[in-house]
Amino acid sequence: MPAVIDAEGGIRDISSLIEDLNPRGLEGVDIVGKIKSVDVKTLPLVKNNVRLGPCLDLVGKIMCIGYNSKLHAKQMGIKPSSSGDMVIFLKPSSAVTGPTDPILYSKCVKKLDWEAELGVVIGKTGKYIDTSKARDHILGYMCINDVSDRYWQFETDDKQYTKGKGLDSFAPIGPYIVTKDEVRDPNNLKVKLWVNGELRQDFDTSDYIQNADEVVSYLSEFFTLYPGDIISMGSAPGNAKFWGEDKFLKPGDRVTFEIESLGRQEQTVIKE
Repeated sequence: MPAVIDAEGGIRDISSLIEDLNPRGLEGVDIVGKIKSVDVKTLPLVKNNVRLGPCLDLVGKIMCIGYNSKLHAKQMGIKPSSSGDMVIFLKPSSAVTGPTDPILYSKCVKKLDWEAELGVVIGKTGKYIDTSKARDHILGYMCINDVSDRYWQFETDDKQYTKGKGLDSFAPIGPYIVTKDEVRDPNNLKVKLWVNGELRQDFDTSDYIQNADEVVSYLSEFFTLYPGDIISMGSAPGNAKFWGEDKFLKPGDRVTFEIESLGRQEQTVIKE
């Protein structure tokens, strides 16, 4: 069911206000206005021991931006495009899981890696969106882990990223969408990821070469953006690939990922 977090951290059922947090439920709906029109504390309280599923249901497109970190580009020896061009790839919606669901070590996994990224959720349909109007099309922001298999991404004759980026459970999202009115500055948020308690990534979204508004505008030149689409903004250094071949994730490993003001994910890698 769709829900919000109240001021005391309680989970409140908002199904009386919105059909669901999915493309159909978001289309043409002022969800922020609906929530602000009621006293949240009067809404039904949900038990705290329920599973937190994906914060967005029936996700549309998952559009990922590659090499969008100044630090990462420098580490890789890549010079950012002077034209503002961007590397784009897509993840299937079947990769989406909740913030505490396991990361599946499936039978074809070889080099399992993590990428802590800022997620942007589209809330309004648009195409050919000017950068100055991009924020009008953003519903909010969230955590997204661009889980990857580096063998399938880099070490086969298939030079597309689909297999290496799109396996089941390779897009944990949430724990929640924080609407844009609640985010002070999406271009200045601390991002951290730990593996088995060891800090592996520590960066700030100010490191992004292209910010959220610029990315929304750019993507809208190629794809119509719909409510329920997700943009994964890219990651900075600190992936297993650069810590060493022995650092790729294995069954039993624990991944903890948080973004300032956007919440925390906790996953365990399990054998499928």
